[in-house]
Amino acid sequence: MQSKNQRAKTRLNSVIMRDKILAIEGMLRTLKAEQYKLLTDYMYLNPQNLTVYIDVTESGEYVLVVRAQTDKLIDFGKPLN
Repeated sequence: MQSKNQRAKTRLNSVIMRDKILAIEGMLRTLKAEQYKLLTDYMYLNPQNLTVYIDVTESGEYVLVVRAQTDKLIDFGKPLN
């Protein structure tokens, strides 16, 4: 059986993780739009071919994963073949 302190600590950690996850969901739209603007300077990119994920590790660190799929890159304004 857990003590009151242990239950309170577990509950607090749960609340903190939930708050971080909700904050992430709010940031994803803005982050994806900013990544799209940046990447279209270097590649032809359809917004549907860009995915942005933010994960939270058990220790509370954030991991950002950006996946952009294209068939043409841009080199100083010229398409690369």
